[in-house]
This record gives sequence, C-alpha cells and structure tokens, in this order.
Amino acid sequence: MTYHIPSDEKVRKAVKKVFEKYRTVSSQRKLKKLVEKELKTKKKEFHVSESRLRNLVLKSGLVRIEIYSREGDPDKILNRCPVCNNSLKRVKNLTIWGGEVTIEFRCSNCGYWTGKKKRIPTLYVFHLKK
Repeated sequence: MTYHIPSDEKVRKAVKKVFEKYRTVSSQRKLKKLVEKELKTKKKEFHVSESRLRNLVLKSGLVRIEIYSREGDPDKILNRCPVCNNSLKRVKNLTIWGGEVTIEFRCSNCGYWTGKKKRIPTLYVFHLKK
C-alpha cells in the first residue's frame, strides 16, 4: 500500500474529530498517530509530518499547546521559533549605564519563549480550547 499526503483541509477535519474524542493529547507523536488513523480509508493510507501537523493545529486555533523543554546551548542564537518557525521578538531591558540588553526572545504566534539559557522543545501537550 502506498501512502498519500492529505490536504490541509483534510488534516484539519481529522484533528477536529480527534479532539471531539479526546480533550487532551499528551504528545505530538500520539496526535500524529490519532490523526493518521482518522484519515485512513480502506484504499488509501495518509501520512502527515509532525511539524506540519503541529503548525496546522496552531493555525486552526482549536487547540492550546503546552511546551515542555530542556536547556540547550546558551551561545546558540535563535532567529526563528523552533515550534512554529515564526520570527522571534526580542524583549529588551535597560542597563544601569543606559544601554540595552536582550533578556529573552518571545514568539507571538505560539507562546514559546527563551532566555539566556536556550530552551529546546522536547514535549508538546495539546489541549482543546474551551
């Protein structure tokens, strides 16, 4: 059996059906399996990547994502959000000498943030918005 790539609309409908059954999905991998199971037909098997699924779920507005992370390399400079690939906004503070220093980076799209110690996402928990 060959696999097929579903349209964004099909994936959104499958996500909606999954969240009608489950209010919380405890990982991105579990959500991927549930959505692919929902998309599967007798003749076709559909596959969707985890990052594409995560971005579609974020854009849909149906679900809130809780991001768990670990510490990463503090010297690594982040320009794009590791969760949704959106640009990160710098949050700056004034020093006592009148200069500016960046204290953290925030994503306005998904809520990801990181400070001096870079946060690397390790687990996504998906909750249905009320």
